[in-house]
Amino acid sequence: MKRINLAPILCWVGAGVFLSALLVDRGMSVCVFPSAPSVDRTSTIAFAKTFGGSSWDWAYSVQQTSDGGYIVAGWTGSFGAGSSDIFLLKIDASGNLQWAKTFGGSNGDVAHSVQQTSDGGYIVAGYTDSFGAGGDVFLLKTDASGNLQWAKTFGGMGDDYAWSVQQTSDGGYIMAGVTSSFGAGWDNVFLLKTDALGNLQWAKTFGGSDFDFAYSVQQTSDGGYIVAGRTYSFGAGGDVFLLKTDASGNLQWAKTFGGDTTDYARSVQQTSDGGYIVAGYTRSFGAGYRDVFLLKTDASGNLQWYRTFGGSYGDAASSVQQTSDGGYIVAGGTDSFGADGEVFLLKTDASGNLQWARTFRGSYVGYAYSVQQTSDGGYIVAGWAFFVGAESTDVFLLKTDTNGNIGTCAIGSPTPTVTTPTPTETNPTLTVTSPTPTVTTPSPTVTSPTLSVSEPCPLSISEEQRFDGCFADVLRVGKGHITVSSIGEFRVKVYDVSGNVVKDVEGRGELRISLKKGVYFVEVSSREIKRVERVVVR
Repeated sequence: MKRINLAPILCWVGAGVFLSALLVDRGMSVCVFPSAPSVDRTSTIAFAKTFGGSSWDWAYSVQQTSDGGYIVAGWTGSFGAGSSDIFLLKIDASGNLQWAKTFGGSNGDVAHSVQQTSDGGYIVAGYTDSFGAGGDVFLLKTDASGNLQWAKTFGGMGDDYAWSVQQTSDGGYIMAGVTSSFGAGWDNVFLLKTDALGNLQWAKTFGGSDFDFAYSVQQTSDGGYIVAGRTYSFGAGGDVFLLKTDASGNLQWAKTFGGDTTDYARSVQQTSDGGYIVAGYTRSFGAGYRDVFLLKTDASGNLQWYRTFGGSYGDAASSVQQTSDGGYIVAGGTDSFGADGEVFLLKTDASGNLQWARTFRGSYVGYAYSVQQTSDGGYIVAGWAFFVGAESTDVFLLKTDTNGNIGTCAIGSPTPTVTTPTPTETNPTLTVTSPTPTVTTPSPTVTSPTLSVSEPCPLSISEEQRFDGCFADVLRVGKGHITVSSIGEFRVKVYDVSGNVVKDVEGRGELRISLKKGVYFVEVSSREIKRVERVVVR
């Protein structure tokens, strides 16, 4: 018998796992687990899915949930009680639908924002034409399974919408949007604070004599709120509008940023240095008709830098988030790159310098309204997809890896023009009011529809694609199955992402194993090899 050489070599076996390989008896290499089973639960999963029915279905907001899955909110014209209903979808980590709910009445009801709450449920904000005075702010609270716990409307005689909601540190909720029922002008920024049960604690309007809107709100580290939108009352007209309030909604400062045409903020987040990152679109600056803009301010709202990204036509951003490396991820849409109407995803460093750009398109036109970095370092993106010939849209959900890729999906890597203009910055004096909106407690109709689910960008690995591990190819992945080939007899163990054994079979020569859609870790062992691979079965 030959002596075992204990000097290990490292073998890469996929999913970010290094296993020790020892040179053993008869000169064979063996990949072994440090402990069995060793499952890397941080592996990046990628997918592209659509969800909907025969009519128009739309997503405005997505957030990763505590179980690693996703909650998605928007509206549906395919299901529910009225012309459009609030649409709430729960998706698992692999992109599989777990449940869907609609909430609404006989007219139009739309969700613009969703967040998981501290009790594991969900808070949803938007507007309703079915309840209240008509055209009111709509706030819904559900449990973890999407069952309605309570609903509230807030408004007056005009139109009142919520575009953004967040749970606050006291367990209540902050909402930002627009009101034509209250305030100084045609439309004013509307900021509402409720307790944990949706009871109104205070309401504020901010604006001037013209049109002023809010699209995004976040509680800040000092307990106050940062609000972003656009204003026609101040600045050059149609400027980015950034407001900071204290915890009671009292205005601390206001800023506008813009040029000679329209500049429109859709998303704001406080950054790790205490400042703010804002994203939207500009027609005042950039390379084309309309460009994505990204601006960074200090904690007092003073401009630190400004960037535009785009091409010859229309490009826009609807969502921004600071990433774990200190940079920023931005999502929206582009008409400048690829075919008309593609999802646009941009990654920058901490100074706003472009690192990469991606477009996504299949047999559809798409737009992204929401993006978030996920726990595995990738990105989840939600919006809508319009399929050529279908005359309708579906909810569109994309999960990418850390570099914005999703396997075999049709991805473009454009090089947008980047500019660094100097927008005009003003410190306007706003009219602030404290209205008393009418509050109602409606009982919306709730349904649990059965959706059509499709994969517009097929990510299935073909039978011909094989994995390269420590040794000769032994594993192939097909749709709904894997095929294992090896010399002589061998054993296959298949683990789910929680480390549970779902298959344990022995074979000889070639073995085909049927599996449901999902992510698995496959361990193959024989006299010649012992290896593990992460696989995604579609």
